[in-house]
Amino acid sequence: MRIDGVSNNQIVPNFIPAPKQPQQVPLVSKEDFLKLLSFAFYQQNGLNVKLVRIAVENYVKAGIDLSA
Repeated sequence: MRIDGVSNNQIVPNFIPAPKQPQQVPLVSKEDFLKLLSFAFYQQNGLNVKLVRIAVENYVKAGIDLSA
């Protein structure tokens, strides 16, 4: 079995040049952003209401269990 030595061949990396002009990111209009923000607040408010309902139900059940 023969083991060859390390060669002196240079490895040239293959670079891909970056585009010269950065790609434009489409901006969202102010109205669309406000609609999205309003929807997010609406969803968050709905979740908060559900959590309060669950907490109240658990509190009421715990109060009933303690009085029994």
